Amino acid sequence: MDADAIGAKPSLRLVDCSLRGGHAPVVLQRAFGAARVSFKHAGGLTRLDDLYQQGCLQVRLPQTADETSEAILINTAGGLTDGDCLSVQVTWQAGTSAALTTQAAERIYRSRHAPARIDAHLVVADGARAMWLPQETILFDGGRLDRRNHVSLSGSASLIACEAAILGRAAMGEAVHTGDLRDGWSIEHDGTRMFIDKLRLKGDISAQLARQARGGSAQAFATIIVAGPETCEQRDALRPLLAGLPITAACSDLGGVLVVRFLAPSGHELRSGLLAALDLICDGGLPRVWTL
Repeated sequence: MDADAIGAKPSLRLVDCSLRGGHAPVVLQRAFGAARVSFKHAGGLTRLDDLYQQGCLQVRLPQTADETSEAILINTAGGLTDGDCLSVQVTWQAGTSAALTTQAAERIYRSRHAPARIDAHLVVADGARAMWLPQETILFDGGRLDRRNHVSLSGSASLIACEAAILGRAAMGEAVHTGDLRDGWSIEHDGTRMFIDKLRLKGDISAQLARQARGGSAQAFATIIVAGPETCEQRDALRPLLAGLPITAACSDLGGVLVVRFLAPSGHELRSGLLAALDLICDGGLPRVWTL
């Protein structure tokens, strides 16, 4: 997405409904946000090198007790809907270790026309350890989301990433009977494409996932991706843990990329499984907002 387009301030334009039989919609102001974060290695620690934030997307950097830095993304718009756009660019320079997360679950509300859009571009240099760990995305009935994650790894760089989705709020009896979710990952290593993953769910998503061969009645699902030189070790450590979880979970090592899938009947059960798996993968280094 063009960063200049994100930076432009949208104008509010009202349509004269009286000239069109009273049926013309009001063109509403949209939420646009952009953030750019870069980490550097200095004095034996990971430190902030560059920070840029614009529109409804803000970044906070809490103090940590170890050498791993944290950055928290905050969408001040309170959720995303029809045509809203967020763009994030993160760079981990050589030798750095840092985690990116979100303040809370992102909410995708009903859209009238265009989907909400989230683009993330992650650049991880040689010897760096990147953790991309946004909290869950809640898709409400009628919500539409197009999310694309692009990752560029160099040398011995490693990545731990997670994206999770919940269909409505189980406690409120909500289900997603109309919706559109597109989720895509593209990972390259030293300029060579090594992994592509695309998901598309459209229409009555709750009913689709209720089918045994597709979702086994799951109303929440997630993917963890681990890329780097130690995926075999991570796979062997994870499999006994996944087998003991009360939800459906399994992993596959694709050679340099470990993919872990989760299906759960609710967001609460999904989060419990994710916390157990991520705590193992991150060696206890989960961002604090995940454990509050």
